[in-house]
Amino acid sequence: AICFPAAIPLDEEVLPTLLIRAKAGFSAREGGYGVHDQSVTISKQRYQELLVAEATQMAQVRQTSVSIELMRKFGTNPTLDTLLKSARFLYKELPVRYAIRAKEFELAPSWIKTQPFKQISDMYMQCFLDLRSAQEPNSARAEEKLCEVLSSHKERLALVISLLAEGATELKSKRGLTPGEEEYLQDILDRFLTARIGTSVLTSQHLALHEDVVDGRRNGYVGALQLDCSPDRVFRDAAESVRLMCQRELGQAPGFVVKGHLDVKFPYFPAHIHYIGCELLKNSFRATIEHSVQFRGEPNFSIPNVEIVIGASSEDEDVCIMIRDRGGGIPSSAQKDVWRYTHTTWDSPGEEETHYTRRDGILAGKGFGLPLSRLYARFFGGDLELCSLAGIGTAAYVRLKRLGGVEQVGNYHQDRLHAAFPQTFTPRYPFERD
Repeated sequence: AICFPAAIPLDEEVLPTLLIRAKAGFSAREGGYGVHDQSVTISKQRYQELLVAEATQMAQVRQTSVSIELMRKFGTNPTLDTLLKSARFLYKELPVRYAIRAKEFELAPSWIKTQPFKQISDMYMQCFLDLRSAQEPNSARAEEKLCEVLSSHKERLALVISLLAEGATELKSKRGLTPGEEEYLQDILDRFLTARIGTSVLTSQHLALHEDVVDGRRNGYVGALQLDCSPDRVFRDAAESVRLMCQRELGQAPGFVVKGHLDVKFPYFPAHIHYIGCELLKNSFRATIEHSVQFRGEPNFSIPNVEIVIGASSEDEDVCIMIRDRGGGIPSSAQKDVWRYTHTTWDSPGEEETHYTRRDGILAGKGFGLPLSRLYARFFGGDLELCSLAGIGTAAYVRLKRLGGVEQVGNYHQDRLHAAFPQTFTPRYPFERD
């Protein structure tokens, strides 16, 4: 048996049942776990059962939205006190997000519970157990330990997209889906991937703030948030990466031009813009090369450039980026499918249908790039739209919030999880102490 202190992890109105949380310290002298004041003794198995029950309760809690402006203000000139406030917020917030994700798949219809999806649910539950067993970060040492836990979670959850793609493809290819099941799958993937972006933002931001405090703040950054993020610079980097990829896989690549309001800068996460840019440019570069084949015999033929146009009308307006190609456009019969997960025109001979690869860190050829890019754009209130002219080309329009971008938290009351648990509780203001 192990001795644990008694504690109530949430307000009584949310979690009336007394649960037991681990804060035992191992004592080599006594050959076991030390006994603390106000502790009770339970077995390891019973402790795990109580934490799983706690996850069911915490899955009822509404997650807290964060905004770019809040992260900017909070992380400016970070100190140890700033770091501890952020750590305490994550210590309470991340278990809620992990519990929702784990329980959503657990309560999903039986037909969707393929092995990859079950593995994802188990991964999120393990992340939940890790955090609920960790020491509350009220000191520099405890915060450092929390960072170690968060880093391990980031590495573990890096597999989520590949597992989701594997599970979705398995459902479609081996089982087949009715129209209703197809819509359910699309909806749960949208929610799950949006939540994954949110968890990644919170985790990456805190880890970067930790580095700012320990190693010194990087100029122009607040954690992972770049204060003067330049779409011009990010899209040029993305275009160059895709050009090299295109040269390697297709033997040639179109050129690209960037024009418009090239001096626009605003606070944003450059990794999000880079992902969106890479996915859109991969489609445009490949379509341009493939469509140009039919014109090679014409006099003065040259592969047309892909255009990247940046626009912003004033400092308080959204920033818009257009990527325009002359790659033949999207057939009208296929336009309704481009936002569906696993829809792809990528032909990758020699790979098994359920084998997933990552090229230059980006999932390629499994139909997740475009819908996931739209989720990244929408995460802080922006959007991504396509306009295609059959036989000519396609224009993609990315809209990003310049100011006031707020995390878009889904309405989970509509899914099966919150139909079962209709009562919700909204947590306090982020980073605020009790």
